[in-house]
Amino acid sequence: MNVEIKMLKDFEPSELILICGVPGIAYIGKISVDYLVQQLKAELVAEIYSKYFPPYVVIKEDGLVELLRNELQLFKDESGRTIIFLTGNAQAYSPEGQYEIAEAILDWAINKGVKRIYSVAAYITERPFETPNVYSTTTTLALLEEAKAHGAQFLDDGIIGGENGIIMGLAKKRNVEGVCLLAETHGYQAPTGEFIIDPRAAKAALKVMTSMLNLKIDMDPMEKQVVEMDEAIAKLVEIERKIREEMAGAGKRPAYVT
Repeated sequence: MNVEIKMLKDFEPSELILICGVPGIAYIGKISVDYLVQQLKAELVAEIYSKYFPPYVVIKEDGLVELLRNELQLFKDESGRTIIFLTGNAQAYSPEGQYEIAEAILDWAINKGVKRIYSVAAYITERPFETPNVYSTTTTLALLEEAKAHGAQFLDDGIIGGENGIIMGLAKKRNVEGVCLLAETHGYQAPTGEFIIDPRAAKAALKVMTSMLNLKIDMDPMEKQVVEMDEAIAKLVEIERKIREEMAGAGKRPAYVT
């Protein structure tokens, strides 16, 4: 089996909503969904395994190994809605895998009676900003107007890579409502090429999403993450500036660019 959804707890959903945030550029989707899981104390109900995840295991603090996986976390709000959060520590590393995993998750959600799907992704920009804009793309024009009413801006071109985007296209194909929120980020990268997490963008996306969902969330812990990451990025930018100046002074080109 290419994709296995291992149920840990059965449940009967009501007005099911699926919120997707697997790792992507600047980890905006993952940060957003993990934060909601933490703040709402959502319950782990399923693990998703696939041969399409990167071929290594993670060594945990207790010394045991663990396969890369996605997870489904459950929260029921006061109105009776069932919200399922899709998160995890990996995306599939091939286009075929991303499609198969997204299809399997969508099949599962449709079987459970999903009413709407949200996902969070990154919108890379060079525009200087203090507060990131949040853009939206949806499966219906009515839903696009709803997202705009809650603070998202209209997006009329571009692409969304990875599972956070693919699941939106598959949802539209199968007549399931879906909205993807894309938060602006500068997409800073470490010298190794890895994207640096951007909690400021995640916070902006969460503001729109929680407004659309009418969820009350304490954002103070997220603000602390924003301040810490701003300081870390400022140090990284300064280090890179000095390296470039030294390289230019020596008549050399830097070994990497961001």
